[in-house]
Amino acid sequence: MDETKTEPLDLINDKHLIDEYFNFKVKSEFNIDIDLSNEYTTAHNIVSKKLILVQTFSDTIVENPQLYLLLRSLIHNINSYHVTKNQMISVLKNK
Repeated sequence: MDETKTEPLDLINDKHLIDEYFNFKVKSEFNIDIDLSNEYTTAHNIVSKKLILVQTFSDTIVENPQLYLLLRSLIHNINSYHVTKNQMISVLKNK
């Protein structure tokens, strides 16, 4: 059986990848070009002590309910390990 190696996502060092992935998802879903790099930050979860993404949404994001929900969902998927670094790379390569 072939074992697929999954490289862990480093929320700090892979920020450029996460930015590109978020930008692509928003562009493909809503056809909006927007810089999302300042719409979230990293922080340690108080309970688990794990590094997570935390929303820091600007008024532009908050005032657009669909965009707001998409970004919350994307952040949740990363924080709950539903999306991997390899999956992000694959999506971006196939765009």
